[in-house]
Amino acid sequence: MLNKSLLQKSGLATLQVAQILAGLEPGERIPTVTELSEQCDMARGNIQIALNNLKQNGIIQLESHGQNGTIATDIDYVAMAKYCSNTNLTCVMPMPYGLRYEGLASGLYEELNQKSVTGAIAFMRGSGYRLACVEEGRFHLCVMSQLAFEYYEQQGKDIQMVAAFGSRSYVEQHRIFVRPDFDGTWQGCKVGLDTSSVDQELLTRFCFADKPVQYVPIIYSQLVPFLHNGIIDAGVWSADMLPEGLSYYPMPCLDEQEKDTVAVLVCRKSDNVTAQLVRKVLSVQNVTDIQSRVMNREIIPRY
Repeated sequence: MLNKSLLQKSGLATLQVAQILAGLEPGERIPTVTELSEQCDMARGNIQIALNNLKQNGIIQLESHGQNGTIATDIDYVAMAKYCSNTNLTCVMPMPYGLRYEGLASGLYEELNQKSVTGAIAFMRGSGYRLACVEEGRFHLCVMSQLAFEYYEQQGKDIQMVAAFGSRSYVEQHRIFVRPDFDGTWQGCKVGLDTSSVDQELLTRFCFADKPVQYVPIIYSQLVPFLHNGIIDAGVWSADMLPEGLSYYPMPCLDEQEKDTVAVLVCRKSDNVTAQLVRKVLSVQNVTDIQSRVMNREIIPRY
């Protein structure tokens, strides 16, 4: 529940100033009152009250350096998130169809529930849908591949990477699966393409760019039954799931293929309070250790 004092105009200024200052590291110069006033579209008096609120609550320590400006000598990011009522974090990630995602969900759940922070994990297919939910403020964080993150970043999305979990934290790899009676002829081959999945679409177009194929719109979960039914002849699918009765070809060596195996945690670029809070409380090593133990069936998934 939002701190009642922040419902006042000066309190709203405090929220905005906190978001700006959360993007700094201790030792950096903070924007001037005039600059903050312009960025927040607030009166200078409210900005000064906001700075005083943050100082008096022990969230930031400031030191004046005359003409060189004011330095933030210390920033307590956890206290800042708590003051802004931003410690109940929500994260949305892909559907937990295998132990790799169950392990990642377990690691994130463990790391986001500590140090006065609580975290909840939700699941949704399609990186575009997950990102839209974060943009709309329905979730603080979402999980996607590094490949998808770089694509959305190039599209100018309000997005920043909070953490990356290393190779094969998202998927092991992808392969080109084909229908049971496929004879290797690519001329006119019908290839399944899920445009709601940045990863599947980009990898598919990279793989078949030099082949005379036709793309058939599908949903990712339809790929295997469509191959068995002959609706499509081929499609890019995760090697984490090896469907019976289907042959496959290895993917070509692409930088994009490697980036697609890396899971990253993302929030809005403008949400510095969430980004810094997570960076302070979450250990990437702990997340990947828990993921590995779940995948090795050493522990039961918990999320």
